[in-house]
Amino acid sequence: MRKIAVFLVVMLLAFINVYAAGLNADFYWEPQTPTDMQEVHFYDNSTGDIIAWIWYFGDGSSSTEQNPIHVYEDNGTYTVRLVIISSSGATDYVEKVITVLNIPPVADAGEDIISNNLTVLFNGSLSYDVDGSIVAWHWEFGDGNTADGETVSHTYEEEGIYVVNLTVEDNDGDSSNDSIEVMVDITPPVTNYTIENEKAWYNGNVTVSLEATDNLAGVNYTMYRIDNGSWEKYEENFTVSGEGVHKVYFYSVDNAGNVEKEKNVTIGIDLTPPVTNYTINATYGQNKWIKDYAIISFDATDNLAGINRTMYKIDDGDWEEYTEPINFSVKGEHVIYFYSIDNAGNVEEEKNFTIKIDKDAPTMSITAPKQGYIYIAGRRIMPTLFKNTFIIGKMTASVDANDATSGIYYVEFVLNGEVLWRDYVAPYEAELPREFPLSFNKLKIITYDMAGHYVESEEISYIKIL
Repeated sequence: MRKIAVFLVVMLLAFINVYAAGLNADFYWEPQTPTDMQEVHFYDNSTGDIIAWIWYFGDGSSSTEQNPIHVYEDNGTYTVRLVIISSSGATDYVEKVITVLNIPPVADAGEDIISNNLTVLFNGSLSYDVDGSIVAWHWEFGDGNTADGETVSHTYEEEGIYVVNLTVEDNDGDSSNDSIEVMVDITPPVTNYTIENEKAWYNGNVTVSLEATDNLAGVNYTMYRIDNGSWEKYEENFTVSGEGVHKVYFYSVDNAGNVEKEKNVTIGIDLTPPVTNYTINATYGQNKWIKDYAIISFDATDNLAGINRTMYKIDDGDWEEYTEPINFSVKGEHVIYFYSIDNAGNVEEEKNFTIKIDKDAPTMSITAPKQGYIYIAGRRIMPTLFKNTFIIGKMTASVDANDATSGIYYVEFVLNGEVLWRDYVAPYEAELPREFPLSFNKLKIITYDMAGHYVESEEISYIKIL
């Protein structure tokens, strides 16, 4: 009986081992080298009549899923055990070691910086570590200097472009870095203006262009205004118009925020030509005839730009620039042309005036009576012995007068010191008064030209009978 019991036990164990020998626990995972905080997919690769799976992940966590997903909260080396159970209650297990890597920190030095101050603030607070904490921040400022800290400031000695590097280290000893570009620009931009054919005064609209330059950061924008107008952003050439003195103000701002000191340019616009007047200093006779010479002066005025020059010419002569009064004495009738130009280039419409000069006295000859003759009823009869003149009866005195330049104004017949007659029209004549029975007389003829020159005859003494 005892032998039978032993046999049955042996047979039972053999049966159980046959079933246990059919189980083979195995697994794998992906990714092969995970990091903490990363999902790790475990895949059952066991064989046999399996009805249950028990996973031990080595960090105190477990699962009964066939293909579980597990996240390790920290890096390290863990032993993973998979236990499988068959429908008959048989078990098998396998252990494997998984290495979970640390997730490096992320360094964030911020955006590139453009600074208009030599002292620059750096902020690394956007750096982070998903599976721990950052314990160190190390800054390299690109000029040979360094500093440690989450936020630091650094003062550069001069303007320039610097590459700044931030290195952060987490609590697991891993590190990463980030670089930014820092432009230090403390110099304002420089704006220049351009005006074609620049001058003090213009006689039309003026086009202004502005050009700004900057040594580092570059120009952000340029502003301008005309006189007391509103500030406008410069986009393209603009026009200054309207008569008067204008001021254009302008400045620029660079991308670092440096503001240029305001500048200005003065633009004078004069649209009105000058006005020139003349004066003649001379001694005049009749009908604007000048007796000897004339001093001609020009006086030009302009409302804004001022006079550049005054030009004149005489008759068909060449144009000359007026610099001082003109002493003119050429006899005859002349036309003087003149105009002025102002400093804006406005040209006055040409003007002219006429000047008449007669420097010579007229000529004349007495045709009747002549000294030393006897006249009867106006007819010359014969000469007398002692140059005495006798006029019997009616007698008309006559004169032949000429003036080639200004012309005869009148002929004056003076009898015995008093004007007997003035004759303005040729032939120049005057009837001598009749006397009874006789009278002694003196006759003088004076001829005037239009300029006021005159010529006198010698006195003719005569005895008038009847």
